[in-house]
Amino acid sequence: MASLSTSERPAPAPGAAATRAPDWPSPGRAWWHVIVLTIAYVVSFVDRTIISLLVEPIRADLGINDTEIALLQGVAFGLCYALMGFPLGWIADRWSRRGVVVLGSTLWGVATAAGGAAGSFVQLFIARAGVGIGEAALSPAALSTIADLFPRERRGLPIGVYTMAVSLGSGLALILGGAVLAWIGRLPPVSVPVLGALAPWRLAFLTVGLGGTALLLLLLATVREPVRRLPARAERPGNDGFFAYMRAHRRFFLRHYLGVALYSLLVSGVLTWAPTFFIRRFGWGADEVGLRYGLVILIFGGLGTISGGALSGWLQRRGVAAAPVWVAGGGIALVAPFMILAALAENGWLALVAFMPALLFFTSPGATAVQAVQDATPAHLRGRASAVYSFAVTLIGMSAGPLLVAFFTDTVFGDPKAIGYSLALTATLCGPLAGLLILSGARAFEATSKGL
Repeated sequence: MASLSTSERPAPAPGAAATRAPDWPSPGRAWWHVIVLTIAYVVSFVDRTIISLLVEPIRADLGINDTEIALLQGVAFGLCYALMGFPLGWIADRWSRRGVVVLGSTLWGVATAAGGAAGSFVQLFIARAGVGIGEAALSPAALSTIADLFPRERRGLPIGVYTMAVSLGSGLALILGGAVLAWIGRLPPVSVPVLGALAPWRLAFLTVGLGGTALLLLLLATVREPVRRLPARAERPGNDGFFAYMRAHRRFFLRHYLGVALYSLLVSGVLTWAPTFFIRRFGWGADEVGLRYGLVILIFGGLGTISGGALSGWLQRRGVAAAPVWVAGGGIALVAPFMILAALAENGWLALVAFMPALLFFTSPGATAVQAVQDATPAHLRGRASAVYSFAVTLIGMSAGPLLVAFFTDTVFGDPKAIGYSLALTATLCGPLAGLLILSGARAFEATSKGL
């Protein structure tokens, strides 16, 4: 059989390597890359969520209310994260994904530190927006990278390890934030040139932001860009190749993106306001909440993410094609009862116990919902598909989640100490619906992912 001429061969996707089917990298190299990206994600979540432990001193220092705090934690970060995700995903599909992560991590670290210098609500809003822009670069590049390091039936666990950073970062933000605040509280007043004497919450922002950036730049110097892999059915995409693919497979993507958006609304609301719930309702100190609740997130959140990814991979190896969808939808649907128990608890320790299974189910979809998008998307489109995922998660979830809980607290219940009921109401409204939306796309997922 005559071979194809150069002009007749399918052209590689933008940014793809010339080699069509390179060998998979060694397990050691692949897993080290996953570890570095996971640490980057952990640092990003520390920078993103440490503000939740600093609500009360920020409110007092800047003279703002719960709604404005929710705008700082939700809209300021989430809107920029959502809007910048797609152009940064487009860049990650064409240029060095490692380079995208380096630039993004530098920006979000500097912006976090800048929050410590903010003298007003507007200035802190701008700093948090900078954190959102920087962090929008990470996941599209990281998830596309991981998909090129492991074959499909082995992706569940590494993606689970990467997305476990949500729990690790949130837990460490509370634990380290509480420890930093306790340490700073024992120090004499700290003065910085130009800024003058710094309140503890300001020094916490500076320490976390600059320290995290230095660590990540050192680690990212130890990895290199992996080879991109063409899909089995390689086609040369035109300018509208991505959008054409999304339209052709909208029965899966639309349901999945809507489901994860509602899921993120619930997760963001809880992560944002749970520390304040323990402080207001039970009188715990910030350092106590940081250690106790932070450890629960670290252990049960991490266990949920890892077990969800491992279960999905185990089911896929046994022929369950839609395993990521079933694990994601099932976990989300089981959260609400435990959040209700936490809200009705008589003391902080009982509430903390109720949070344990809640976080286990909260985080089990963390890896599998993302994996479903990777499995249903050709290699040269994954950065943008992940960016749309992040857009749905942040525009609806991270932006609206904190605001919805604050609205219930300020308007429906009219009592700051009723924040636990606001969290339970949010879980009851969003959890079951999000789970059903994701589960309804299982059959469409099988058709979309077949052959990729």
